[in-house]
Amino acid sequence: MPILTEIPHASVELRWYSPLPGPAHLRARQLRGAVAQAFIEDSRFHQHDVEGHQLYRYPPIQYRWQNGYGLIVGWLSGAETMLNVSWLDLPLTIGDDKVMVSDAIISTQYAQFGISNNLIYYDFISPVLLFNQKNYKKYKALDSDWAQRYECDRLLVAQLLTAMRGLAVNFEVQLYAAFTEIETCQCYYKKQIMLGIKGQFVSNALLPDGLAIGHAVSHGYGWFTPMKN
Repeated sequence: MPILTEIPHASVELRWYSPLPGPAHLRARQLRGAVAQAFIEDSRFHQHDVEGHQLYRYPPIQYRWQNGYGLIVGWLSGAETMLNVSWLDLPLTIGDDKVMVSDAIISTQYAQFGISNNLIYYDFISPVLLFNQKNYKKYKALDSDWAQRYECDRLLVAQLLTAMRGLAVNFEVQLYAAFTEIETCQCYYKKQIMLGIKGQFVSNALLPDGLAIGHAVSHGYGWFTPMKN
């Protein structure tokens, strides 16, 4: 299996006295706001420049929510940034809850990207947002389930390539990816209801555990894991 590249990857699970209840999509957004406020001088934490303009790039730092605690993931420069932060005793206001970080479980590795001779199965841990206003209208106008499924596969390939380009990964052959199981659901992003997709897919790309694709990946959407045989 040819390995294309390895890039720095880090994750930090933030823990406090007791887990916080609430839906993951809301808590991940609140966590992002709390941490971004704590490190407002560093654009990698919040995707805005010094003048407040949004930076259009693959987010080097992403926020997730799991079992009542926060999970922060960093890629490339974002990984290095996270390792230089003093997380312990960091006060955070997550929604209406004020917490103090009592434990920070840090994991580091070099994430591998490669080309596989066999198809690899992946499972979305959180729904992926493939659609924007324009391509959602195109999707809804399609006249068959088969056509809609094909469009989802096409957007899946496009978003995988977009994520890899954002991480400076050049996939040297034609990328193949297709859903094997698919379920649509309602997702909430910036006070809008969006169509999310849950399920599993296969690809000829070797992709690292915890990679996220699609829209709003910094808010916890679209991350997946390789499935065990």
